This record gives sequence, structure tokens and C-alpha cells, in this order.
Amino acid sequence: MSHRLPPVRLLPRDLEQLERRARALAAGEAEAGDGEQGLARLVLFRIGGHPCALDASPVTRAVARLGGATQVPMSDGGERTVTFVEEQPLPVVDLSGAAAGEERTAAALADGPALVLQTEAGPVAVAVEGPLDLREERLSGAVAEGQESGLPGLRLAGRLGDGTSVLDAAWLQAWAGRVIRS
Repeated sequence: MSHRLPPVRLLPRDLEQLERRARALAAGEAEAGDGEQGLARLVLFRIGGHPCALDASPVTRAVARLGGATQVPMSDGGERTVTFVEEQPLPVVDLSGAAAGEERTAAALADGPALVLQTEAGPVAVAVEGPLDLREERLSGAVAEGQESGLPGLRLAGRLGDGTSVLDAAWLQAWAGRVIRS
């Protein structure tokens, strides 16, 4: 004996808004409505114990644990930390270590999270401190140049209402690309 459910009927309340969102999505624009509300999709993490966030648009993947991070020898005699994410080898840069002025070992990075960013040099795993979280929120204020952030050397785009520092995504992509090219 089979049971068929009647078809669901949707009764839109604001047909004009739905059509505007559909046109924006069809045109390949960002999620329609986000700009109207001023919400940003953010990935939250920590750097040196400070709460931080990053616009999620350049993040291709968030990895809770960089298992398998290891040092590989380079042709110039140095070593580079690499890991595999979804069976793709990626160079790893340590944002937390850079902010603290001391790079962490591959073993220390293997237990922590990373954000995979697309850079001009290709995808890079940027090691941060956890826990990772996702949130949609408005920036509550911009950060003036030279304003104390508690995060030396890191460029901020603003702050959230709770004081979380929002990193400048374009700066982070450029930084990660420079580090792996050097």
C-alpha cells in the first residue's frame, strides 16, 4: 500500500523580493539579500588567544585538524610544511605562529585547524587556532590604521559587536601567497 502526499503549494509573501533574489542568483552575484542586510558570512577562530574572524568568501574549505602535516625538504635546503586536504597536497603557512613571532612545528600544526584559501600562487592551508565556527554578522566598526588590535603584524578589516577582530581577507590571501613563494 503506497501513500502519496499532496503537492506542496508555496504562497510567497513578497513576490518582488523573491524575483529580485532569483535574478541576482542567476546573474552569478553573491547571495541575493546579503548586501541589503549588510550581513557578512564569517569563519571564526583564534590567533594568540584573541577571537578573530575572516570573510568566508575566499575560504574554499575549513579543516578542523591538519592531520598528516609534515616537513618536506626544499631545493634551497630549507623545509616547508605540507598537508593533504581532500587528497590534494597543500603548503601550510602558520598565521598564529607568524603573529607570535615563532613558527610552530608540523607536529603542533597537525593537531590544529586551518582555513584553505585560494591565492595567486594556488591553494594554501592557513593554520589558525580553534575552535572554528561560522556566523553571519554585521561589522560594527572599521579599524583605523595603527589602532591597537592585540594582533601585531595582522591587517584588520574591522570588528564585530563583541570585539572580535575581523582580518582583511585580501591581505591574508596576499600574505599566504608571499609566504609560500619565498
